[in-house]
Amino acid sequence: MTKIFATLITFIFVGFVSVWIAGGELSSPVFAKAGLPPSEHSSENVVFEDVRGWYFPATEHRACILLMHGIRSNRNEMVGRAIFLKDEGYSSLVIDLQAHGETPGQEITYGYKESNSARSSLKFLRKNKNCGKVIAIGSSLGGAASLLGHAPIEVDGYILEAVYPSIETAVRNRLKIRFGVAGEMLSPLFYHQIPLRLGVGLEELQPLNAIRNIKSPVLVMNGTEDQRTTIEEAQLLFNNAPHPKVFIKVEGASHGNLYNYNPMQYKEAILSFLSKYIDGRTTNKTPAPKKK
Repeated sequence: MTKIFATLITFIFVGFVSVWIAGGELSSPVFAKAGLPPSEHSSENVVFEDVRGWYFPATEHRACILLMHGIRSNRNEMVGRAIFLKDEGYSSLVIDLQAHGETPGQEITYGYKESNSARSSLKFLRKNKNCGKVIAIGSSLGGAASLLGHAPIEVDGYILEAVYPSIETAVRNRLKIRFGVAGEMLSPLFYHQIPLRLGVGLEELQPLNAIRNIKSPVLVMNGTEDQRTTIEEAQLLFNNAPHPKVFIKVEGASHGNLYNYNPMQYKEAILSFLSKYIDGRTTNKTPAPKKK
């Protein structure tokens, strides 16, 4: 009996150590060289407050777009969007969020510390690039970064792609994909590590609550086949957002780059949103003279 008990204790200990190590891997930095900025599109390399990125100036400069990538990715993920937006007259900034790409950071925090990268970028665009209007486009982690922290970043519009509603569901969904029902059961062992490992409370990783505090129009986009952020979870996030708001389903898309999956639908959705809620609010036009 003593031998069986000792074996059981050893098994539990090894299991917990394995889970702890795996949790550390999930939050470890993902550094990578971005390469050179796409020179054929007149982009420029920018560095500010430790954030690394590329700026794509548009001749028309109708508004500025801040583009933020998904978890364990980098600025290259968003370059296609930046080029498309530049061609439509919107200047764009693509960045590496903290602990990603070439931007330093000690650990991935699922949007909490990444929000500092978003705030620094917004400050850079307004101060250094004379951007009167700024719209944030964030894919997954990038969208969470625009909402979390002490408050959502103060932009003129939010475009949120496949953003998780809560850290608990994000962890549970991902473990379920890999390990099935057993993964769901193990998920609390992973997300309860976060406060211990990162010093970030679970209550601070709730985009579902944070979105209630935005003060600008929002477009929520999600793939119907997304298993990491389900279409139902995206709908719930959308329901919590104040008006005005728009919800777009991308049929057949999973969790990933919605722009690459259906470029035509993506471009139409983005341009429609910008035209209605951003361009339509321009106030620097000279009023037409009154008829006598």
